[in-house]
Amino acid sequence: MENAPPTRLAAAKLNLKRSPREFVAMFLERWWIGALVGAAAGAAVFQFSPRPEPVYRTEVSLMFESKRSRILAMQEVVDTTVQGINELNNHLEQLRSKTFLDYLLGSFTPEEVAKIQQSYRDPLNPSAPPPPLADLIQSGTAANARRGTTIISITVNNRNPEAAALIANRFARKYIDFSLDRANTGTSSAIIFLRNQAEETRTEVESAETSLQAYRAKHNMATLGEAKDVTVQKLASLGEASVAARLTQIQSKSLIDKIAADQAAGRDLSEISQIAATPQVAAAKSRLTELATQRTMLEQRYLARHPKIVENEVELREARRLLDDGVARAGSSLRTNYDVAAQQLQSLQKEMVETEAQVRLLDKIAVDYKFLEQDAVTKRATYTGIVSRLGEAKITSQLENTTIKVFDAAPVPGAPMDRGTARIVSLTVTAAFGGLLLVPLLIGLLDTRVRSPYHVEEALGEKLLGAIKPLVRTSAFSNANSFRANNDAALTESWRGIYSEIEVGSALKYPKTILVSSSIQAEGKTQVACNLAAVYAQHRKKVLLVDCDLRRPGLHRQFNLKSPHGWTEWIQRPADSRGAVPDTVTTVEPYFDFLPAGPTPANPTQVLDLLGRREVLQLWLDRYDVVIFDTPPASTFPDAVLLARSCNELFFVIGYKIISAQTAYRTLSRFGETGIAKLGVILNRLPLSKIINYGDYSGYGGQDTRFYKSYAEEGDGGSK
Repeated sequence: MENAPPTRLAAAKLNLKRSPREFVAMFLERWWIGALVGAAAGAAVFQFSPRPEPVYRTEVSLMFESKRSRILAMQEVVDTTVQGINELNNHLEQLRSKTFLDYLLGSFTPEEVAKIQQSYRDPLNPSAPPPPLADLIQSGTAANARRGTTIISITVNNRNPEAAALIANRFARKYIDFSLDRANTGTSSAIIFLRNQAEETRTEVESAETSLQAYRAKHNMATLGEAKDVTVQKLASLGEASVAARLTQIQSKSLIDKIAADQAAGRDLSEISQIAATPQVAAAKSRLTELATQRTMLEQRYLARHPKIVENEVELREARRLLDDGVARAGSSLRTNYDVAAQQLQSLQKEMVETEAQVRLLDKIAVDYKFLEQDAVTKRATYTGIVSRLGEAKITSQLENTTIKVFDAAPVPGAPMDRGTARIVSLTVTAAFGGLLLVPLLIGLLDTRVRSPYHVEEALGEKLLGAIKPLVRTSAFSNANSFRANNDAALTESWRGIYSEIEVGSALKYPKTILVSSSIQAEGKTQVACNLAAVYAQHRKKVLLVDCDLRRPGLHRQFNLKSPHGWTEWIQRPADSRGAVPDTVTTVEPYFDFLPAGPTPANPTQVLDLLGRREVLQLWLDRYDVVIFDTPPASTFPDAVLLARSCNELFFVIGYKIISAQTAYRTLSRFGETGIAKLGVILNRLPLSKIINYGDYSGYGGQDTRFYKSYAEEGDGGSK
């Protein structure tokens, strides 16, 4: 790390050495950004998180009687009583068995199967087959015994609430039938006969239904009524379409006639609203207007044959050509619309004739379809009657022989289960708090600008002489003379505290030269130089403030001086004729003199080299205790570094959140190569809240004005 380049070293220090207080300051400074990002992230997660399909749950319960009262003094033919817990477990295993599942699946009609599978179809691929009914029932059904009872609960989950209730109740009813079928040792002849008749009749019903479906398929319609309704609707739609096509044809013809009339009359066709609305005509007219405006402006500035006038004329001709072409295209498009409407009208009239013929054909088909439908209805009614008789026979034979009863039927659930909501809420909260906490810290880690005393002493490795709070709503003149004005007790104490740090930290005796510089402009080095000179003067040190910013000399304006003369004229005179001190020195106040720069020389570097000579500086040091040089930015111009070779001590000014630590470190390294003693860094325009938050660095100026006023009032009363 010691051999790393200065910029890399500063960056490494800034990014690796972070105190907990620094992270807290990062968060407090930018928490509102994190709040906005966190709110946006949470809203996005909540909005775009995939919602699981709603699943409905219902439950049916079966009660197995453990004891039955006998009405007759004989053993029942069918006995399904539960003798112990093991038999209840046997029922559970039968409920979960494949044998019962096959028995249950046979009880569902095709319509019921379609209803159960409907909500599990892929919406993106409707033609794909749905999951098998067996898989849906197995995965969505669970049977469990209630502790301490002879009741078994059957829970069913399905995306369709009605399907869930259907499966649960069918599950319970069919298990009762399944248990009875397995328990019965014989079947009466009537039941056998009815079953055979039911099977034969079912075959006839299927044949009649097949014939009916084949007839439907042959004529490509679900039912006769539906086909007729579709055809009538089609005929009505064709009539409406014919009217619409006729209206379109009339409108197009009217517009074509208007275009022909306007064209014959020599009127501008681009003013017709239908033509002006086309993109090409609108763009060409806009371009013509723009070029005409441009032509008016150009004619006011140039002659008729100026290249820009000629270029504008060419563009005008091209824009007019595009406009004419757009108008022609719009007219052609209108004539095309007229031809298309005429063809469409002819086609619709032809299709209406064909549709009327189809209606007559459907009327003929209705008679044949009615006979087939009546035959199917008759056979279906016969089959229903036989099945009903078969059921009655079964109930009669099993009456009072079953001890399995439906304890609670399954209701249709009114609301889906809460699946996934907690996960989405958790992700939303995590995203919101993640944005709130991480975004301010991430921005703070990426922001390498010097923005705290910590950065000065830890990242740059320089001593902090003091921090100056910003002065709001004040002029540059007020900032440069804030110490002399003494309008802000806190700011005055800041300058005194900095002076104390200088006196303690400086190893050089008076007289001496001090250089004030910064990395870039607008960091407040001129403000610091003026106020430090005033502080020295108040401590009865004779101080000379010299404006050495030969690039933009303006320090004289801080003292309301308008003279253009300064030391640059004096230094370029012969040594025997210029005197010990320039005659442009101005006394600001007792012990405080100011020397302006004067006219900007053509060779500022050579002039500064003359100023830095020992014999020149010694002339001033013989008369003053402190000579302070205000220099241009050191990272922009070499002037400050050049003059630093002849000065004793350096004040380096860093503006709050203006430059990066790498830039400040690089600039300070350049001064380190000159041999000048670096007294430390003054952190300028640091907000008062930042000074107070970094308590270890508060020192002078760490309190607001009310503190000093209160302290002074207590002192007057003798109660400090």
